[in-house]
Amino acid sequence: MSEEEVLEAKRLRGAARSVFETQREMVRADLGAAGVGKRVATRLVDDGRMIAEEAADAASTHKTLLTLGALGLTGWFLRGPIMAFAGNLLGYGDEGGDDQRLDPAAPASDAEPE
Repeated sequence: MSEEEVLEAKRLRGAARSVFETQREMVRADLGAAGVGKRVATRLVDDGRMIAEEAADAASTHKTLLTLGALGLTGWFLRGPIMAFAGNLLGYGDEGGDDQRLDPAAPASDAEPE
Protein backbone atom coordinates (compact mmCIF):
# COMPACT_ATOMS: atom_id res chain seq x y z
CA MET A 1 0.00 0.00 0.00
CA SER A 2 1.37 3.36 -0.94
CA GLU A 3 1.44 6.40 1.29
CA GLU A 4 -1.36 8.07 -0.73
CA GLU A 5 -3.61 5.02 -0.31
CA VAL A 6 -2.99 5.01 3.44
CA LEU A 7 -3.84 8.73 3.69
CA GLU A 8 -6.98 8.22 1.57
CA ALA A 9 -8.02 5.29 3.78
CA LYS A 10 -7.51 7.43 6.89
CA ARG A 11 -9.61 10.24 5.38
CA LEU A 12 -12.38 7.78 4.51
CA ARG A 13 -12.22 6.26 7.99
CA GLY A 14 -12.39 9.73 9.54
CA ALA A 15 -15.38 10.70 7.39
CA ALA A 16 -17.17 7.44 8.23
CA ARG A 17 -16.42 7.97 11.92
CA SER A 18 -17.82 11.51 11.72
CA VAL A 19 -21.05 10.27 10.09
CA PHE A 20 -21.33 7.53 12.71
CA GLU A 21 -20.82 9.97 15.60
CA THR A 22 -23.43 12.35 14.14
CA GLN A 23 -26.00 9.58 13.76
CA ARG A 24 -25.24 8.24 17.24
CA GLU A 25 -25.83 11.69 18.76
CA MET A 26 -29.10 12.01 16.82
CA VAL A 27 -30.28 8.64 18.16
CA ARG A 28 -29.32 9.58 21.71
CA ALA A 29 -31.16 12.90 21.46
CA ASP A 30 -34.19 11.16 19.96
CA LEU A 31 -34.25 8.53 22.71
CA GLY A 32 -33.88 11.26 25.30
CA ALA A 33 -36.97 13.00 23.92
CA ALA A 34 -39.15 9.87 24.07
CA GLY A 35 -38.37 6.62 25.87
CA VAL A 36 -38.84 3.16 24.45
CA GLY A 37 -42.15 2.60 26.27
CA LYS A 38 -43.63 5.79 24.89
CA ARG A 39 -42.43 4.86 21.41
CA VAL A 40 -44.10 1.44 21.64
CA ALA A 41 -47.35 3.00 22.87
CA THR A 42 -47.30 5.59 20.10
CA ARG A 43 -46.65 2.91 17.50
CA LEU A 44 -49.52 0.77 18.80
CA VAL A 45 -51.92 3.72 18.77
CA ASP A 46 -50.89 4.72 15.24
CA ASP A 47 -51.21 1.15 13.97
CA GLY A 48 -54.61 0.83 15.68
CA ARG A 49 -55.84 3.98 13.98
CA MET A 50 -54.66 2.71 10.62
CA ILE A 51 -56.42 -0.64 11.13
CA ALA A 52 -59.62 1.12 12.23
CA GLU A 53 -59.54 3.33 9.14
CA GLU A 54 -59.04 0.30 6.89
CA ALA A 55 -61.91 -1.51 8.62
CA ALA A 56 -64.17 1.51 8.17
CA ASP A 57 -63.25 1.68 4.47
CA ALA A 58 -63.94 -2.03 4.05
CA ALA A 59 -67.27 -1.71 5.87
CA SER A 60 -68.37 1.19 3.71
CA THR A 61 -67.35 -0.70 0.58
CA HIS A 62 -69.12 -3.94 1.56
CA LYS A 63 -72.26 -2.70 3.31
CA THR A 64 -74.39 -5.65 2.18
CA LEU A 65 -72.02 -8.25 3.59
CA LEU A 66 -71.68 -6.33 6.83
CA THR A 67 -75.47 -6.09 7.16
CA LEU A 68 -75.96 -9.79 6.46
CA GLY A 69 -73.28 -10.72 8.96
CA ALA A 70 -74.80 -8.50 11.64
CA LEU A 71 -78.27 -9.94 11.01
CA GLY A 72 -76.93 -13.49 11.12
CA LEU A 73 -75.10 -12.86 14.37
CA THR A 74 -78.15 -11.19 15.91
CA GLY A 75 -80.34 -14.09 14.79
CA TRP A 76 -77.93 -16.58 16.32
CA PHE A 77 -77.92 -14.84 19.71
CA LEU A 78 -81.71 -14.40 19.69
CA ARG A 79 -82.55 -17.83 18.28
CA GLY A 80 -84.37 -18.93 21.44
CA PRO A 81 -86.81 -16.02 21.61
CA ILE A 82 -87.27 -16.10 17.83
CA MET A 83 -88.13 -19.81 17.89
CA ALA A 84 -90.53 -19.28 20.81
CA PHE A 85 -92.24 -16.45 18.95
CA ALA A 86 -92.51 -18.57 15.79
CA GLY A 87 -93.88 -21.45 17.85
CA ASN A 88 -96.55 -19.20 19.36
CA LEU A 89 -97.53 -17.92 15.92
CA LEU A 90 -97.89 -21.44 14.57
CA GLY A 91 -99.76 -22.74 17.61
CA TYR A 92 -96.97 -24.73 19.19
CA GLY A 93 -96.99 -22.64 22.35
CA ASP A 94 -96.64 -23.87 25.92
CA GLU A 95 -99.72 -25.93 26.75
CA GLY A 96 -98.56 -26.99 30.20
CA GLY A 97 -97.57 -30.52 29.16
CA ASP A 98 -94.73 -32.42 30.80
CA ASP A 99 -92.78 -32.32 27.52
CA GLN A 100 -92.43 -28.53 27.81
CA ARG A 101 -90.47 -28.52 31.09
CA LEU A 102 -86.95 -27.13 30.89
CA ASP A 103 -85.53 -29.35 33.64
CA PRO A 104 -86.75 -32.97 33.42
CA ALA A 105 -85.48 -33.69 36.94
CA ALA A 106 -87.66 -30.95 38.43
CA PRO A 107 -91.05 -32.03 39.75
CA ALA A 108 -94.07 -31.13 37.66
CA SER A 109 -96.12 -28.21 38.92
CA ASP A 110 -99.31 -30.30 39.03
CA ALA A 111 -97.67 -33.22 40.90
CA GLU A 112 -99.28 -34.28 44.14
CA PRO A 113 -97.41 -33.28 47.32
CA GLU A 114 -96.20 -36.11 49.50
